[in-house]
Amino acid sequence: MKPSWRIKLYFAYTLTGILFTFSACKKESENSGILTEEQQWILDSMKVYYYYANQIPTSPDVNVNGNTFFKSLLYASDRFSYMENPNEVKSEYSSFAWYGFEYALLLTDVRGWVGVVTLVAPGGPSDKQGLKRGDVFTTVNGIQINASTESSVKLVLKQGKGVQLQTVKLENSLFKEGAVVTIAFSRFNEMPVYMTRVFNNGSKKVGYIFYNKFDGGQDYAVLDSLAKLKEEGVSELIIDLRYNPGGDVSSAAKIAALLAPVSAEQVFAIYQANANGGRLVKSFLNVINENIYLPQSFDVISSRRLKLERVIFLTTAATASASELLINVLKPYISVTQIGETTIGKDMASFAITDQRIPAIFSNVLHPLIFKLYNAKGKGDYSGGIIPDNMVEELANLPLTPLGDSKDPLISKALMLIGNSFVAQSANRSQQVMRTIPGFSSAEQRSIGAKDMEVSKLLPIVH
Repeated sequence: MKPSWRIKLYFAYTLTGILFTFSACKKESENSGILTEEQQWILDSMKVYYYYANQIPTSPDVNVNGNTFFKSLLYASDRFSYMENPNEVKSEYSSFAWYGFEYALLLTDVRGWVGVVTLVAPGGPSDKQGLKRGDVFTTVNGIQINASTESSVKLVLKQGKGVQLQTVKLENSLFKEGAVVTIAFSRFNEMPVYMTRVFNNGSKKVGYIFYNKFDGGQDYAVLDSLAKLKEEGVSELIIDLRYNPGGDVSSAAKIAALLAPVSAEQVFAIYQANANGGRLVKSFLNVINENIYLPQSFDVISSRRLKLERVIFLTTAATASASELLINVLKPYISVTQIGETTIGKDMASFAITDQRIPAIFSNVLHPLIFKLYNAKGKGDYSGGIIPDNMVEELANLPLTPLGDSKDPLISKALMLIGNSFVAQSANRSQQVMRTIPGFSSAEQRSIGAKDMEVSKLLPIVH
């Protein structure tokens, strides 16, 4: 059964929403009579829109299916362009899509390979079964986690047929069996703001917000949460994006306008396309108005603006797309500090390309990388990820603390940088520490493979 919620990758736009100077393409005469009609449509579309159009092979292999042909056109370093058939029934998603939890597989010095729950969606199936961030499990549906079973474990967690996790607890340097947690798939609606809190040392207040997806339909949730932190009088803000895979770019523009002293017409981002598309400079107002999600009034948004000395972002290798864009576009306007791990490196935007003929001949939808994204000072090019100012690996030592806990290594580092002793109620933390070697992260995999399920309307490609 297909999950009800949508994951949004990149930043979808309609062609009418951006004034392109892309020219219509022509068939390549040297391929006439060799390529199938679908392959020709794919090739022509890519030559017009694809950012790396000048890197497309001159003689691609035609003895393959459409999806393989599309992949053969991609630039070697392109990890994110993809083609999909919206009519195709899919059976594999992610543990988060089915059960509302993320996990990491780690090699520990106490027990060998284990699974660690890194995130649980409030109100999701796992949350309802009592699973918590920091829980450790050793088997999935009876499969013991080790180096040889890793692929089997990951497959079970992607299929949505129900899972049983054998949990364990660390006591006196030994693991003891805990509860068996049984989780079945059920539909749930993830709210983007998991929590907010204020750290207070008596003279300064620091706000904290855990924000896990840029969902335009829930913009009021994040804007209201930030407005409440303003009412609390915070002067610095920690934004936790450690597992945020991205989403609506308009949401990023609204959040940025709420945090930084910018005007509606100042540059939000610069979009650099290939030679056909050129360079587009988009203001905050331009981007905020590119969809129907409320609020759209820049004045309404800016009236809630916080007065901040600095914004601190918490990141991991799963922080992607609109999350990275938000970090980059704020740097010209406000002091930004990044703590954690290097982000995933989605520094480009995409939109969907469909066959617009009536009736359409091809059902496949192309999602090639179209734009490189830069901030108002022309800074970007972070395809290798945005490197933090302070490197901290949250999974280097276990157990994990709850989100928002001042003992969390990323939050602790942020509070230390601010330079004062902050008082915040902290959950009990075992003194037993497992040292680990990172293995697999489901959140990182989800961010790499996140797809925009909305199809933008484009003018037909002319052959």
